Amino acid sequence: MTSEEIKKKKRAVRWSMYVMDAVARAKKSKQTVTIHVGKESSAMILQDALLSLAFREDAAWNVMIETHTLH
Repeated sequence: MTSEEIKKKKRAVRWSMYVMDAVARAKKSKQTVTIHVGKESSAMILQDALLSLAFREDAAWNVMIETHTLH
């Protein structure tokens, strides 16, 4: 495994942790939780993860992704 592949896996695990934490907070509080990101690509990754999780966990529908770009 190359160092670039390791970096990609670490990044994926980090994003997964953000999603799982947000879903856990949404489930516990029964309120909408927002994840703020700086790039469209990050938002797309998180949206895909949330959609996949939403089929198993209803609280995932209460997590919103907000993009704050510099443009």
